[in-house]
Amino acid sequence: MQYLTFSRQSNQDTPPPVLVILHGYGADEHDLLPLAQHFDPKLLTVSIQAPITLDWGGYAWYHLTQTAAGLGGDDESRMQSEQLLFDELPKIISEVGGDPTQVYLLGFSQGAAMCYSLLGRHDLSTKGINLLGVIILSGYVPDDVKETLRRKNLSNIPFFLSHGSADPLVPVISMYEALSILEEAGAKTFSKEYEIGHGLTEETVSDIRNWMDKQQTADSWL
Repeated sequence: MQYLTFSRQSNQDTPPPVLVILHGYGADEHDLLPLAQHFDPKLLTVSIQAPITLDWGGYAWYHLTQTAAGLGGDDESRMQSEQLLFDELPKIISEVGGDPTQVYLLGFSQGAAMCYSLLGRHDLSTKGINLLGVIILSGYVPDDVKETLRRKNLSNIPFFLSHGSADPLVPVISMYEALSILEEAGAKTFSKEYEIGHGLTEETVSDIRNWMDKQQTADSWL
């Protein structure tokens, strides 16, 4: 898988904590990488390019299909990307010299759905990856993942969820549906609506930074 990295510190004595970014439909690994400059300088950020090349440009984690209810995600291509991430993520973190026991996962829109899909079907701890937190931006839980995610024990993983109140692509109710599922699985959650459409604001980025800071204990890497 192709990816880009960003770090404001070099020659660290120990492997740094890692922020893994999964972009949205039609974007690429450059799209959300600038977010990294607003977060803790000790973080090593890895922005991964989705595997599906779109005819009109950009990349996707899975195909979209037209249904009677509107556009829907193609389960087969999503599961293929999900398996690819599960297999390749430990290798990528090793290649960039990051600490697999201190990983944040951030996804926007389709990338956020991939986060849910990955967590619902797989156990990253079996690959040596420990999640410090998951950041869901304008996302939704795929229908076929809802029950498996609900039955997971997510009590050790904090979640940050943000959504635009006027999102025309992924309705804000998707955030509240996800919250119900996550809380049933025991997850610690923070959620917030923003007066925007399908996107981010400076306030969102600031809230993410503050939330990430609060996840750390006095003897952590911060």
